[in-house]
Amino acid sequence: MKELMRTVGLMCLMCCMAAASAGAHDFSADIAKFNAIAATRKADSPESIQARLALERAQAEIDQADVKMLLRIRSLTNSGLRAVGEQPAFLGSEIKRLEDAISHPKTNDPAKLAEAREILARLAVEKKVYDTLENSAVDQMKEALKTLESAPAK
Repeated sequence: MKELMRTVGLMCLMCCMAAASAGAHDFSADIAKFNAIAATRKADSPESIQARLALERAQAEIDQADVKMLLRIRSLTNSGLRAVGEQPAFLGSEIKRLEDAISHPKTNDPAKLAEAREILARLAVEKKVYDTLENSAVDQMKEALKTLESAPAK
């Protein structure tokens, strides 16, 4: 049980770090609830183990989304900003900034404007994928909590 609690505690820390750095869903309340329920359940029961696996999968999915998707989104946004004569973005509202830059470009080059519009369209798709991955991870966390709640008490 101590090992389960230690691992879930480390996961909580990782979730908080990922959420703080990427603006992702904050799992800290969900993990606190998971920890509270886990403390009242048999750690080696099939339900507890299944819940732990679901928690691990949810965290892995959101970590993948944070690292892979956000880097891709940021790269695309910066490419679009460069295409219209803007400096690369350092703000959280990068997509909005690109939209504004396309609306009021510093360049009259139609090829560069077309490139930026294409990048913005790709960003819209990437953002939808990221949002879907994040929502899936949230759903997995909820399912992990429900599964854990069904585990036998100590």
